Amino acid sequence: MDITLTLGEFCMLAICIALFVLLLRCISLIRHLIPSVKSLAKVMENVETITASAASVTQDAEGVAKDVVDVTSSLVSAVKGPTTLLGQASSVAGAIKAISDIVSEKKASKAEKSDGVDEAKASSEAGKNEAPSNNNQTEE
Repeated sequence: MDITLTLGEFCMLAICIALFVLLLRCISLIRHLIPSVKSLAKVMENVETITASAASVTQDAEGVAKDVVDVTSSLVSAVKGPTTLLGQASSVAGAIKAISDIVSEKKASKAEKSDGVDEAKASSEAGKNEAPSNNNQTEE
């Protein structure tokens, strides 16, 4: 039995076999792609959840940042604004320090005077005690 194929029929047969193999590969690809697409759907749901929470946190952070800026600007304006208030506060602090220095100097001078009186009493009492003991030593 002889089979005679022309060149055109042979090319047509090769193309049909290639299309059949391509069809089988596409079916295999789609079968493996379906679980990946399902996993991708779960991942996308997680991404949406994370994005929503990140957006809310970002809005909260923006609110906090605006509050910090407001507080900082009000603090700066309070410090810079009425310089007489700052000058008055430093004057009051200087006056309190000067008063405390005066009080501590008076306490120190009183302590020195009382130490001087105590030393004089101690030396006079020591002189009285030493005089008889010197006589006792000379008598022996």
